[in-house]
Amino acid sequence: MKSTGFYIFLIIFAGTICHAQIKEDSTAIYRLLQNAQNIRLNKPDSTIYYAKQVLPQLTPENYYLNGFAYYQLAYSNWVKANYKLSAEYGYRALKYMEHTDHDYEKSLILLELARTFIDLNNDVEGRKYLSKVYKLAMNHPENPVILANYYRELSLYYAETNQNDSALYVSDKAIEIYELRGDTLNKSVLIGRKARILLSQLKFKEAMALSRKATILDSLVNNKRALGISNLQMATALVGLKNYDSAIIYLNKSIRLSGELNNWLALYRAHNTMSKVYLEKKEPYLAINHLKQAEQYKDSMYNASASGQIEEMKILYETEQKDNMITLLEKENELKQQQGKTQKILVISLVLFIILLWALLFLQMRSQRIQRKANEELFLRNVSIEQQKEEMQLQAEKLQDLNQLKSKLFSVISHDLRGPINNLQSLLDLLSRNLLSQEEFLKHSDKLRASVNVTQRTLENLLNWSLSQMEGIRTRPTIIDIKNSIEEASRLLNDIASRKEICIKNELKDSLLVYADPDQVQVILRNLIHNGIKFSKAGTCVTITALVQDKMCSITVQDQGIGMSPEELLRLEISKDHFTKIGTLQEKGTGLGFLLCREFVHHNEGKLSVSSETGAGTKVTFTLPLA
Repeated sequence: MKSTGFYIFLIIFAGTICHAQIKEDSTAIYRLLQNAQNIRLNKPDSTIYYAKQVLPQLTPENYYLNGFAYYQLAYSNWVKANYKLSAEYGYRALKYMEHTDHDYEKSLILLELARTFIDLNNDVEGRKYLSKVYKLAMNHPENPVILANYYRELSLYYAETNQNDSALYVSDKAIEIYELRGDTLNKSVLIGRKARILLSQLKFKEAMALSRKATILDSLVNNKRALGISNLQMATALVGLKNYDSAIIYLNKSIRLSGELNNWLALYRAHNTMSKVYLEKKEPYLAINHLKQAEQYKDSMYNASASGQIEEMKILYETEQKDNMITLLEKENELKQQQGKTQKILVISLVLFIILLWALLFLQMRSQRIQRKANEELFLRNVSIEQQKEEMQLQAEKLQDLNQLKSKLFSVISHDLRGPINNLQSLLDLLSRNLLSQEEFLKHSDKLRASVNVTQRTLENLLNWSLSQMEGIRTRPTIIDIKNSIEEASRLLNDIASRKEICIKNELKDSLLVYADPDQVQVILRNLIHNGIKFSKAGTCVTITALVQDKMCSITVQDQGIGMSPEELLRLEISKDHFTKIGTLQEKGTGLGFLLCREFVHHNEGKLSVSSETGAGTKVTFTLPLA
């Protein structure tokens, strides 16, 4: 970073060049103003001096440089809190710059005026100028600095109007843009502003951390004005934390820095805070002394004549704007009258040309309309064909899945049915030939009956499943007592359970009405209870419970059998295929029973879930709507 002394040397050297020229040298003057701008935050009086030296050398027609010079005067006087001169020069700068297309410089001047009025507590006027800057930012998305500058001053407006959350939000938005562009100067200003907002919220520790960070950045970028304010905010945070001795050190730094710039507003606040500190330290004489100094700076800023003059300058500027607009409209009116005569001649020629063009366009549009209609019809046909193709593909996939499932089931069923039927046939053949005694027949009949029962259940499940796949089964819900349904299913399976020394416990003691298909509920209960018996060990029980949950009846069939591994449970839940295991007495199955249970529960607007653990049994729960 270049030092302040080097900038002053450049300004003096550029000023010498300007005075040596008879007529204005725009390049040299522009460089002089640019260099003067670089020191305005720590030597505003020097910037004011060189800007005033430049103005006499400029012709009135050089709108840009006149506007740029007056802008430097406005900004430098704002640094000193001389709001009367800041507003006066700001209006002059805007008057000149409005004749140019330099929108970025216009935005800087508008921001200067907005900042001045906000500092004077005229928030309405300040917001008016901020709105103009926002329009310029929207018109120039290629220059994000305008938007960042707008956010920076909008945060000041929100802070002054106690909209702290909004102030913090727009401050962060501006910091984000400045960080991308490596603009440490403006970033440090906004960090200091966030510290000020935290102070207003009495968050002293957070404010002190941000103020300390701001003082470091302000020192790096040589922003003496901001450094004075950051030291003041650091002192204010320390006062809030009742660390008065450290606060006095920072207040003295702030008074020294702001005094070098003649920043009346910062000096007023620093002396006012110092007065409060000495009151807390029980030193009234020092408190009164600083309070008097604070009142002197307050009188310098806010006197009635200065406020009145600012209002007069605003009215004068707006009146000149209106006069310029009237003159411009008169010139435009004269020009329109001159153009009117020429336009009459052109109108006649254009009418004839338009008629011919219209006829050609009509023919072309008619041709295009016919072509477009044909294209639309072709498109609709193609869409229809694609839809039919997709439907056919889905049907083919569904049929393929069903065919594969059918083949697997028939393969299993043919194997499982052949054994019991062959055994029955052999037994009857032996009996018919008198090769088997009555005692031997009775001995084998129990096993044969169990085998026939399994075969019968297999055929029933196969029939129900086949009907459901062909949509031959219709769900006809009615009001039923689930307690009676459980008792009926248990009674039908008691014989099978007794042979395995397994008990069936129905823990539902009272009636519980549900709305479901009674036949399908019986199929569900019989299959689930039978599976519990099949996989249970001798001496255990299969328990059926039912309870009400959220307008649904939840029925649970739980056994104490061999259970399932996580892999088997996952396959059972997500597979569309049948799944079966060997029972505790080597009972076989087809897996159709659980498929039917899941499908019938779904048809009755319920849900089915399974939980199991190897060696710890299985719990199957399904729900039905309450009646």
